[in-house]
Amino acid sequence: MIQRILLRAAQRRIPNIHTFRPRRFATQPTPPPTSASRIDRFNRRLPKFLHKYTSALATAPLSHITSFLILHELTAIVPLLGLAATFHYTHWLPSWFAEGAWVLAGVERFGAYFKRKGWVRSEDVAEAEVEVEMRRRDRVWNLGEGGARVLVEFATAYTITKALLPVRIMFSVWGTPGFARWAVLPVIRRFKTMFGRGKKPDVKKAAGTGALEGGAVPLKAAEKATKS
Repeated sequence: MIQRILLRAAQRRIPNIHTFRPRRFATQPTPPPTSASRIDRFNRRLPKFLHKYTSALATAPLSHITSFLILHELTAIVPLLGLAATFHYTHWLPSWFAEGAWVLAGVERFGAYFKRKGWVRSEDVAEAEVEVEMRRRDRVWNLGEGGARVLVEFATAYTITKALLPVRIMFSVWGTPGFARWAVLPVIRRFKTMFGRGKKPDVKKAAGTGALEGGAVPLKAAEKATKS
């Protein structure tokens, strides 16, 4: 009687192995971003009328996507620096762009960056913001030759570059195949050639498997590799 009671108690404490079910985790591992997803994120930042030029890049090869992104950056950097240098050395600013609200946003953007780099002072940023507001109100400039003038020149160049976004996108799409063929693909082939070389045959393993006798690795070449 006592043995039966103990046996029943032990059976109750032992869990049923067959009723165990593994827990399913709700979160799945996030797949790495693909080229199509990068283009989708890029399109979300663009106006909708430009999607017809960039939507085809979602199915384009990686070399074309790389080419487009490089051209897009170049079409932003080259006009920005070129226009800023032109405004600085000619002492001229286009009134229609210099009076817009984007210039003030450009002053804040470049002012924070230049100040972090130590190229301008906080006073220069404040002076540039005041000058832009005065230009919008009184249509006159009182800029000197200090950091405030440089900030306004860069902000104006930034405004024009931003306004040229549709032209930059169309030019980048148009130049993508040629730039990929003449610049991107040769660099990719060069890297493949550099990192694909340098692997020497393992003479010891080849000798152990009988590859030397079978002619897979010439005997003289194996001896030279062993000596070196």
